[in-house]
Amino acid sequence: MNHSIAMVNQNQILEMVKDPRFELFHKDAPFFLPHWDKSKLDSGFAPEERAIIDGLPDPGDRVMDVRLRIASPVRLGDPAAARRNASFVVTEFGLSGKSFDPPEMAPSALTRGDDIVITPTLWSKARVVDYGFDPDKVHVVPHGYKTDVFFPMTAAERERARAAIGMQPHETVFCNVGVATWNKGIDLLLLAFAELRLRGLPVRLILKDHQGLYGIGVERVFAELASRAPNLASPLVRDGISVLSTSLNLPQIRSLYALSDAYVSPYRAEGFNLPVLEAMGCGTHVIVTDGGATDDFVPPALSRRIASKPGTPADQPQVSGPYRVPELDDLLAAMLEVVERRLPAQDVRTLARETLARGYSWGQVTRQLLDLF
Repeated sequence: MNHSIAMVNQNQILEMVKDPRFELFHKDAPFFLPHWDKSKLDSGFAPEERAIIDGLPDPGDRVMDVRLRIASPVRLGDPAAARRNASFVVTEFGLSGKSFDPPEMAPSALTRGDDIVITPTLWSKARVVDYGFDPDKVHVVPHGYKTDVFFPMTAAERERARAAIGMQPHETVFCNVGVATWNKGIDLLLLAFAELRLRGLPVRLILKDHQGLYGIGVERVFAELASRAPNLASPLVRDGISVLSTSLNLPQIRSLYALSDAYVSPYRAEGFNLPVLEAMGCGTHVIVTDGGATDDFVPPALSRRIASKPGTPADQPQVSGPYRVPELDDLLAAMLEVVERRLPAQDVRTLARETLARGYSWGQVTRQLLDLF
């Protein structure tokens, strides 16, 4: 299905089956929420790719040489099922008992003998180590992106894609794909966008939320901001915002990235932030928070980092764990740079994107993972 961890694993599977060093088996984890249904939350892969994923045999009673456990919460499973284990552990603010099943699981239970932990960024590793994991047992292996799907449109394709959804050539289009939760910073994006619209600038915003997956939509952010920013409810602002709540296949997501002038993610905490990588693969400029997980993989030629500071209890008393506080004024400045077309030269951007594709294809990062075994 289209949950983020499931998407990571499915992309890994499609590359793992190509590696002659391994014979691959798969056992699916139980769904985290009772309403999840893969027929309604389609992962968006092509039919032939789904056939590969669905066709993997269950290991049954076989003892595996290596078992990769990738699920939330993290589970030990049967200790006798494999000779060696690698557990995927990713976190945004930090770990707690809710991150594990059972909640009282000690970090050492996941790193016995030759067992290791995999996490996708240095930010996430720091939080994992803070919880008590041995840093020598925690390996950073980044996520990748499908380079055969996420690549730039031609000028003509982009013009048609924008026209199909009513975007005018002179308009600057921003987009974001993510759950409307506090850590994603959608509230900051809305505040900055509203300011641009109220200045009379020709800007549009497309938000793809995850209403179907989590039952959390963008409208709740509007409601939370109603007293703080009443101008958000004005027709001038709301008419510039399009909200997509249905599942999209991968080519549709690629189209959303590629037709946009910038992907904006003023996040407070992320374990990785895969849409940022996919958007850059499409040649789209990204605006991201400085000091967080995306520092690992966002090159200057394809991005603008928003100034930020470490979060404190005074900033958000309900949050336990490290996070960043993006500066709203700098977010606004970064978006203005896109409106005014103050971006790196196209040849510099093209070279940076080609380098990104070589280093962060799913094939490349999955080989890094398998080489650990």
